[in-house]
Amino acid sequence: MEVRLDKSSLPEDRQEVKFQTTIDEDYGTWQEGIYLAKEEYIVVSRTEIYDMWGDVVRWEPRN
Repeated sequence: MEVRLDKSSLPEDRQEVKFQTTIDEDYGTWQEGIYLAKEEYIVVSRTEIYDMWGDVVRWEPRN
């Protein structure tokens, strides 16, 4: 189930998610990471972090 971004639809803290950035959207690909609520970003690795408001287009819970 795809979720569009707004304040009421953010993931729970430390929730595992699949998400798309604008570049992923162009290629039809998805990435996986962990959402950190305090910082409002998704961590993929130590060096790969995506801001929920600047980078992420959509997300969904990871099964």
